[in-house]
Amino acid sequence: MENEKGTILSDDPFFNEKFIKSVKLKSITGTISSKKELGTISNTGRKQAFLFNKNGSLKGFYKTRKNRDTSFIFYEYDESSNLTVKRYSDSYGFYSYTYSYNEKDEMIKKVYAREKNANKAKINFKLGEQYVVFEEGYSTTKNDTSETRLILNSNGRPYQEQSLIYNNLGYLEKVESKLLINNEITKEVFEYNDRGFIKSKQFFDGDDTIPRMKFLYNYDEWGNVTFIDEYKQNTRVKHKEILYDQSNLIIKTILSQDLTSNLITIIKFKPEFYD
Repeated sequence: MENEKGTILSDDPFFNEKFIKSVKLKSITGTISSKKELGTISNTGRKQAFLFNKNGSLKGFYKTRKNRDTSFIFYEYDESSNLTVKRYSDSYGFYSYTYSYNEKDEMIKKVYAREKNANKAKINFKLGEQYVVFEEGYSTTKNDTSETRLILNSNGRPYQEQSLIYNNLGYLEKVESKLLINNEITKEVFEYNDRGFIKSKQFFDGDDTIPRMKFLYNYDEWGNVTFIDEYKQNTRVKHKEILYDQSNLIIKTILSQDLTSNLITIIKFKPEFYD
């Protein structure tokens, strides 16, 4: 699994497409168990799954809930492998974010819309009706060590500016976002290990010196993430361990411990392959 942008286990695609394609992985389905403090491991009856196309791209994710309802995320891409649609299900139907790019593969527009599924089954989504709620425009300027994005609202007026700072090796070190109306600033700060993998990602508000949120990452010899520690206000609140099948390096288990409640969640995955 890739963590180049610090997005592992988020709702953005984070799998290594070349690897997924090479092993012909079609899906991985996880059964979810939990263990309370001083309790025993029990099966929750819930599942989650990642679905891949034959190019190795993540095309869908679903997770069953306690009430047996299932939530979905679907992904679409262009010929350059840019993410063009991220579609979510909710209790009201579906909503989506659609992304447009220029010839340099820079994002120039994002559209948020509510949608209706023409099919009855959520997993077989077919666009029936779409209602655009808002859209944002993006204008990007670059030099050797920085990138500036001006974000425009639905009226075509600028409301936010993002500054991305890179070091001389091309690694992203900081993203600073500023709201132009009230000058409110937030920052993301990245640090890397000696192999160039992200070892920490921190979120700051304004001039605060203590991060609002922080993630620490560790990797195995092949560059796969093996654990993630999550902090809030410098207090560790969650620990996750990721285990891989050593015969093929496909993800096998995710162990997650909530350090406030000491609840442990265990997700055991089973792979399915294309013929």
